[in-house]
Amino acid sequence: MIKYINKINDKQILFFLVCVLIVEFLLLKHTPFFWDGISKSRRASWIYANGLTEFILPTDNNSGHPPLWITLLAVFWTIFQKALWSSRLLLLLVNIGVVWQIVLLGKNNFVKGVSAFAVLLVCLEPTFVAQTTNLNNDMLLLFFTLLSLNALIKSNSLWFALALTGLLFTNLRGIYIVVAIAIIHIIYTRLKLIKHTKSIYLAYLVALLSFAVFCYFQYEKLGWFIISQNKNYNLHRQPVGLNQILINGIVYVKSFLEYGRFIIAIFLLPLLVKYIKDKSNRSVGIDRIAIALFVFALIFFIGTVPFSNPFSDRYFMVCYLLAVILLVNLLAHYNVAKKPILYTAVVLMFVSGHFWIYPATLSQSWDSSLAYLNSFKVEEEMERYIDSVGIKPSDIGTRIRFNERGNSEFKVLSEAEHYAKFNIETNKFILLSNIENVTKDEELNYIMTNWTLIKSCSQLGVFMSLYKRE
Repeated sequence: MIKYINKINDKQILFFLVCVLIVEFLLLKHTPFFWDGISKSRRASWIYANGLTEFILPTDNNSGHPPLWITLLAVFWTIFQKALWSSRLLLLLVNIGVVWQIVLLGKNNFVKGVSAFAVLLVCLEPTFVAQTTNLNNDMLLLFFTLLSLNALIKSNSLWFALALTGLLFTNLRGIYIVVAIAIIHIIYTRLKLIKHTKSIYLAYLVALLSFAVFCYFQYEKLGWFIISQNKNYNLHRQPVGLNQILINGIVYVKSFLEYGRFIIAIFLLPLLVKYIKDKSNRSVGIDRIAIALFVFALIFFIGTVPFSNPFSDRYFMVCYLLAVILLVNLLAHYNVAKKPILYTAVVLMFVSGHFWIYPATLSQSWDSSLAYLNSFKVEEEMERYIDSVGIKPSDIGTRIRFNERGNSEFKVLSEAEHYAKFNIETNKFILLSNIENVTKDEELNYIMTNWTLIKSCSQLGVFMSLYKRE
């Protein structure tokens, strides 16, 4: 069995992963946008409605993030049709690009004795798996991040320029990633971990000039760039005090450990300490991956923890993937005994991550595991019940994003299908769910204690409960 696994090559692994992604596309082609993805759909709809002639959105609909992902959505809707399947076709192509880059990263950095089969372990990382199903821009950002690393390692100036430009035009977090890549570039060069090529520095100039031109045109049209003047988003990018920094720091560390990732830390940290102390037994592949992991983790920490913007596990996907690659390399480098048992433990923990459900009073990064997919079935069951007993949606207050279906699933809602705003004082009924993180603990506890539970629907920990005022 082991001999057969060792004979598997990169192309075979890539082909298998592409097949898995195609099956995933077919299974989920009608699955709606979720959470933050809904706002991306709304902005893409604006570009689509303007016939692809305008790409700088008005301030009242502009989060400050560059428009590459939403423009691509609008382009696909224009070429095919405005539908969930065409949106997911775009995501499929991006996903294929990402696994291609993961295979290349493994090929360029796996130490001797590591089979290409190990890429499958990397791709089982739970937040990565969840994001391959989620219509958001995080996979596009991950694609350009991995492309930039691979292009840097191979000293490919053209691909490097494309990757850096893509990072800056996909998401504001791309700015942090470009800074991280520049630091990694400096360290790699000083330690002679890559070939020194002067022409590759032009890639930074190309990317920065391209982004500067975009910022200029946005400033000319809106009077601002990068930092949105939309109050709904501007408030999320403010510096915070020491207490909140400490809380954010704990949440940051938690992001690296939850959904089964703690098993990576348990196995990785002792080996990494040993490797750092053992200066006589070095590997270029291990050095590259370890440096990239440390730099990304540090820059993400600096870019998120001191600020008010809520952050999700998906922001740090590249770190999780690099950590798995680093663990695989170190296990092979030191020829650790019983590797199959360790790999099995990692697989089991990664799979278990999709079943991690916190108590309703704790916020959860729902789009960081496949658990969020259960919400669509629960939603359907609850709405069938509401319809069957004749309760009007306008009598039900909720913070579940039912009223945004025009953007999440392109459904035209009648006035009668709109739910009321959440208000404990005026609502006749209230619909609660752990799939939203807005309802405060005291509100949740008050309703569950003082209101009458009418109906509860759940699937694998995701629930929706309908309460009636007593």
